[in-house]
Amino acid sequence: MPAPTNLGWQNHSDVIWGLMHVAKTPNGGADRADGHSFRVQDVQVARIRPEEGLDRKRDRDGHRELQRSIEQFGVLTPIVVRLAPDGTGDYLLIKGQGRTLACRLLGIETIPAIIVDDSYAENEKVQQFLVENVARLKMRPADRALLIDRARQAGEETAAIAKRFGLAPSTVRRLLSQLDGASSTEVAALRTGEVNLATHGVIVRHVVAEERPEVLTAVSSTSIKPKELESLFAALGWSKLMALGSGFRDQRLLLLRWALGILDQLPQRLPAERLHQLALRLPVEFEEQQRAELSLVAR
Repeated sequence: MPAPTNLGWQNHSDVIWGLMHVAKTPNGGADRADGHSFRVQDVQVARIRPEEGLDRKRDRDGHRELQRSIEQFGVLTPIVVRLAPDGTGDYLLIKGQGRTLACRLLGIETIPAIIVDDSYAENEKVQQFLVENVARLKMRPADRALLIDRARQAGEETAAIAKRFGLAPSTVRRLLSQLDGASSTEVAALRTGEVNLATHGVIVRHVVAEERPEVLTAVSSTSIKPKELESLFAALGWSKLMALGSGFRDQRLLLLRWALGILDQLPQRLPAERLHQLALRLPVEFEEQQRAELSLVAR
């Protein structure tokens, strides 16, 4: 699959070139005519951590086979890493998650790794992840959405992203719109699974960016489903509450946290029944004790 030239990405054959030829040089490295350089050496497994956002779920049976192979023959194909820019001496894993994990599980202390320079890593890390993993479709929807957003920020056109992921361009645009301006809190919640992509989408549709972190925290601590959350926002008249402006921020967040807390305690029935029970419990005003309790929960 050819890579978009506007990103400066190399073809997948470049990686094959690196894997096949880098170990043949006397100093364990190779200089490229295009200015990129490779080095291969044994790296401490304990010093390797995943490149942010590029991890994926493992196929258990396939990984057991890989683990048995490494136990018997060792690591035959080097992984690809780059030096972490934070000065810790750690390495960020670009390619080879399965091999690295197998070594951790087997107690193998070092692993052969191709160490690429930052310019190559920045251009290649997303491309290599896509080549190795997207075709397998083993990513969570949230991981896929974050990777789509990352590719778009790197300059890839929407049509190219849609073709690469096998999605309709309209779906890609919807996901990009959902993640546009997402805070670090939102990204972290999606990446760790505290909130799923569908729930996050509901929150984005109803809550302004400045209030999303608090709403995410409140929602992630409950078992409420996306459809019921959508119905809750409608039942509370959230659009009208938002129209009151930032001066009523604390009041609407207090109301939402109260509603989420009550719903989480109600029996699992049809959403309409649960919202009816919620309405019956709605107080005329919150007492000071309730305000204090909800304030503590919010922290």
